[in-house]
Amino acid sequence: MGLNRRLNKAIQEGLRGEHQGVVDQLSNQLPNFIIIGAAKSATTTLTTILPRHPDFFISRPKEPKFFGRRYDLGWQWYGSLFKRAKKTMLRGEGSTMYTSDLSSFTHAPELMHRYLPGLKLVYVVRHPLERLESQWRHRKGRKKNTPDFDAMLRSRHLRKLVLGCSLYNERLQPFRKLYPDSQIHCLTFEELIQNPGSTLTSLLTFLGARTQPRFLNLLLDEGRLPQVNEAGDKGRSYIAKPTWSPQLRQRVTDIIRPDAESILTYMGRPLNTWQWQEQKTK
Repeated sequence: MGLNRRLNKAIQEGLRGEHQGVVDQLSNQLPNFIIIGAAKSATTTLTTILPRHPDFFISRPKEPKFFGRRYDLGWQWYGSLFKRAKKTMLRGEGSTMYTSDLSSFTHAPELMHRYLPGLKLVYVVRHPLERLESQWRHRKGRKKNTPDFDAMLRSRHLRKLVLGCSLYNERLQPFRKLYPDSQIHCLTFEELIQNPGSTLTSLLTFLGARTQPRFLNLLLDEGRLPQVNEAGDKGRSYIAKPTWSPQLRQRVTDIIRPDAESILTYMGRPLNTWQWQEQKTK
């Protein structure tokens, strides 16, 4: 589905730099970091807990989706989301659609870099098959006409959205072409869950926030990462975890695994970080 005329006009003006004047006026009222994805990888958890730290402000809504389908709302609207930040050191948002393969977000990296070249980007990734499952459950719980799990690859839109968001290396490349790696911080969902203290310390250090134990402890509940955005939350119907047929699992793995190994290499993580064979329960 193409962009509507008004949105396309705004994006084209933005790409030509025609919004620089208003951006300059809002320079102290715009984000200096964005969590760009991936969807269903604890991004909501991060945007929920970071404001517990006095150095952080997160926009409401936490996913304004401005650099895409809402760009026609204008920079004044976007800036208004951070107006309450006042003198907060770190202002951020967490629109995971910025790393989707949807046409309305094709120009997100270019728009972000043209006007916010100093932005720091946070990208959270998760075992690609588990992330894919979670996003399908999320969508099925919101939209009953979502194809069944085993029909996923036969739906062009679902394949583009759900499978596309698990191609982490591919989705990160447009940002890496514009932003230096020193402004990009990647972490995994699994290490955030298993080692929240050290993982969050690394994130806070990257963003330039205070990392003393008293600040870190504000983000955790008795040393653990809080659980938010569970299946069935926010009015969504609860959808059970789907069952993979061996054929579907193999087809999806064949598509995703080379990309997954590329992102793990980029992150400096071992290739066996994620296991691809289904684990049998005894």
